[in-house]
Amino acid sequence: MLLLSKSIAQLLIPPASLILLGLIGIYFWQKRWGKKLTLACLILLWLFSTAPVRNILTSSLEYQYPAYSFNQILPNNTAIVLLGNGVQEQAPDYQYQDTLSRFGMMRTIYAAQIAKHTGLAIYATGGTPLNEHAASESSVMKYWLITLGIDATHIYEENQANTTWENATFTTALLKKKNINSVILVTSAWHMPRAVWCFEQQGLTVIPAPTDYLTDQATYDIRSFLPRWDRLGDSGDALHEYLGLFWYKLKYD
Repeated sequence: MLLLSKSIAQLLIPPASLILLGLIGIYFWQKRWGKKLTLACLILLWLFSTAPVRNILTSSLEYQYPAYSFNQILPNNTAIVLLGNGVQEQAPDYQYQDTLSRFGMMRTIYAAQIAKHTGLAIYATGGTPLNEHAASESSVMKYWLITLGIDATHIYEENQANTTWENATFTTALLKKKNINSVILVTSAWHMPRAVWCFEQQGLTVIPAPTDYLTDQATYDIRSFLPRWDRLGDSGDALHEYLGLFWYKLKYD
């Protein structure tokens, strides 16, 4: 079921959706609407690959919450919750051991920084989505947290969650055992709105700690309006979040 839902989501988001619609347009090329559909798909593919459009999509997600302030006063009974983002399986540069994805590594580094500053425990949450033979996200994050200088006794694992909703529900069950009702939530900035919503639905007080922003702060030049593969990926991540938040509110609200 998880594989099916992720496959459907992948097909609904560019570039897959635009490729499929473009192929439909080509098949019906003799009709006026077929030509228009193909042209529209090409234009959208170009636009989603540019910096201005990518920034519009990502900034509305990433700036819903301010950056975490290291000087703020925290409520009692607070812990850090670190959300996983997949693992790179059998990484050659790490002796073919599973390691963190780019987003997962950036989240882990930031969580370690906050933990060193606050002295709070970290709850690393993430299972083995779509590959039960891989190391769990939580175990790989724990390894890197220890490598980054965090005491192993201050790290707790939740290794069953395969979705953001499960991250929230399963981790909350662990937190309640320790009477923790406030969390510093560490995840990628573009993922923060959906993550905050899920954890607030569990009755927790959430202090967002977004990291690894996608929105480009540089001044635009001619290259900003030329298509790039990485910008298309960023636009896809943003569209995935909009779709995911819509689906979660429809399903769980």
